[in-house]
Amino acid sequence: MTINCSEKCLYENEGICTLNRIIISSGNISSGCPYFKNKHESQKNIDDNLK
Repeated sequence: MTINCSEKCLYENEGICTLNRIIISSGNISSGCPYFKNKHESQKNIDDNLK
């Protein structure tokens, strides 16, 4: 099944959701997707952890 995604989500790649398993909900339903994780915030957290 293909799910289109126009959000700036961690799981979005070329307009398609790449999440292929059920995970714990992000708790953020304002995006319309219970699994939404902001791509930029997630990358910032990764960068901060590498410092």
